[in-house]
Amino acid sequence: MTKNPPILPAKFSPEARNDLADIRRYTFEKFGEEQVETYLSKLAEGIQRIREMPGIGRRHDLIPEELRLVKVEQRYLVYQHLNDQIYIVRFLYVRSNLGRYFEQ
Repeated sequence: MTKNPPILPAKFSPEARNDLADIRRYTFEKFGEEQVETYLSKLAEGIQRIREMPGIGRRHDLIPEELRLVKVEQRYLVYQHLNDQIYIVRFLYVRSNLGRYFEQ
């Protein structure tokens, strides 16, 4: 019998928490409470997928080597698989200039 790999815990950076608050506020103002719940649910599903399969993210030239991206709706979930946990770094709009968020 094969054992399922463990689902990794997720931790959020302060910037990721701020991103979520901004997403919630903007979506509520533009589209209402029902859309907030729908959108946040989709982001939560994306996080769950990452927790279950941390290798699904892809590299991008404009972000640090250790970070990965997963696209959910119109956002990139930027994360790092670190010490048996997932560290959610940012939730960024797909049309944003990713490099400006990670300038050295």
